[in-house]
Amino acid sequence: MPKSEGVDYMLYVIVAALAAFLIRDIYWFTRSLLFYRDNGWDFTVDFGPKMYGGDSTDPDFEMSPREKMLRGYPIGIVCCTSLLVGFSIALFQG
Repeated sequence: MPKSEGVDYMLYVIVAALAAFLIRDIYWFTRSLLFYRDNGWDFTVDFGPKMYGGDSTDPDFEMSPREKMLRGYPIGIVCCTSLLVGFSIALFQG
């Protein structure tokens, strides 16, 4: 097996993992948007998975529902999308 085939294999794994994280983030962002829209934009009720703005072992850094909607999900989606595009371009160009 040439060295380039091993690198291609890892790029496929990275692209698949990034796609899975992107789908997960989009899914929960959409579900949260629909939930809060139907709930009258009441952010006192927490919905979806926990997100942390810092050290994930400290509960003081847990994001509020409003922070998750305005910062958590959008930043995750932008980061996953940009990494996915970069790795996909590297993968499919050869």
